[in-house]
Amino acid sequence: MSTPLRSFQRAYNRANILNRIRTEDLVSRVDLAKMTGLSQASVTGMTAELLKEGLIIEKKTGPSEGGRKPVLLSIKPDGVHVIGVNISIGQIRVVIINFLAEVKASYTYILSKPFYTPEQIVRRIAQSIQACMWDSSFSKDQISGVGVGIPGLVDYESGTIRFLPNYDWEDVKFRDMLQEQINHPVFVDNSSNNLAIAEYWWGNGKGVDDFLVVTLENGVGAGSVVNGQLVRGHLGVASEFGHMCVDPKGPLCRCGRRGCVEAYSGNNAIIRDAKELARQGKWSTEVADVNALDFRGVLKELATGNEDLLKIYESAGQVLGVGVSNLITLFNPQLVIITGKGVLAGDAIFDSMFKSIEELKSEKFGYNSTDIILQTWTDGDWAKESGTLVLQEIYKSPV
Repeated sequence: MSTPLRSFQRAYNRANILNRIRTEDLVSRVDLAKMTGLSQASVTGMTAELLKEGLIIEKKTGPSEGGRKPVLLSIKPDGVHVIGVNISIGQIRVVIINFLAEVKASYTYILSKPFYTPEQIVRRIAQSIQACMWDSSFSKDQISGVGVGIPGLVDYESGTIRFLPNYDWEDVKFRDMLQEQINHPVFVDNSSNNLAIAEYWWGNGKGVDDFLVVTLENGVGAGSVVNGQLVRGHLGVASEFGHMCVDPKGPLCRCGRRGCVEAYSGNNAIIRDAKELARQGKWSTEVADVNALDFRGVLKELATGNEDLLKIYESAGQVLGVGVSNLITLFNPQLVIITGKGVLAGDAIFDSMFKSIEELKSEKFGYNSTDIILQTWTDGDWAKESGTLVLQEIYKSPV
């Protein structure tokens, strides 16, 4: 076997062992050998390296199988720290997480202007990262890398933002720009993709090889895991569920086309229609500035039982149900996780979504074997999932 091939095989085996330890939580060397098909000598040697490097630890002994009780191995939580960053319309959120994706520190920078250039956002991210480390007494040497979540089209391989609706950016070499500012390895991907990775590693998708994550935010996003692998597509912009067209003559979407799912079911679309209700006086109280109406204000009005607003949500849910039904037909997932701020609307949107799915489902396409989970969410979670993007790279190549 050639030297490069041996090196690759060794790196692969190390990564395999590290991932097995992560998924099992506690595992013996003997069991690792059985799981990986490696010799016990190889497992012993590689785990000794991982122990020396501070990536794993020895913990309590397991049950005896006739001889000495085995020593169990586990991930060392603080063996690695990474930074996760998420960009939304209103803020930049930064967190520091450890090797088990536990949040150790956080920082929020409020974005007050309607538009920022890429250079301005990169500068503010760099400042926010520095502030987060400073406030929590983390040194630069303790951080292994930075993951960034973007609510738009991203080519993961090149770190290029293909399109960011929030600021109408196109073809921005974002990874290179940020890496130059902070002098750390940087990984950039779509926010929903980051969430799908995190769900597969730590959340409801753990142990599930085929599932979808649908995110209800300003727009509608999705992340797809098929056969245990995230689907990114040829240019890294796959799974743009929110931009699937359901009516070519429908409302204008932020992408420039008409009738996309998010043009009906995204929070921005619902706010758009809610503002029109307020202008018509179909609101429980007078709205001082209709243009300033935000999602929080919409939810507050929803709680009053406003029938016209409920109809907007009913329509949004119907379209969302058609879209989710198509996803189930296309991917045949074991699980669909729906999350994001939009989940806070509760039954107002999901009653009609589930009704729509029920009307369209066919057992020929495995609908009855697909579970749908509604998952609550917070802004801080987005940044945490961006950090998982870096952890994934470390687990793949633990050197």
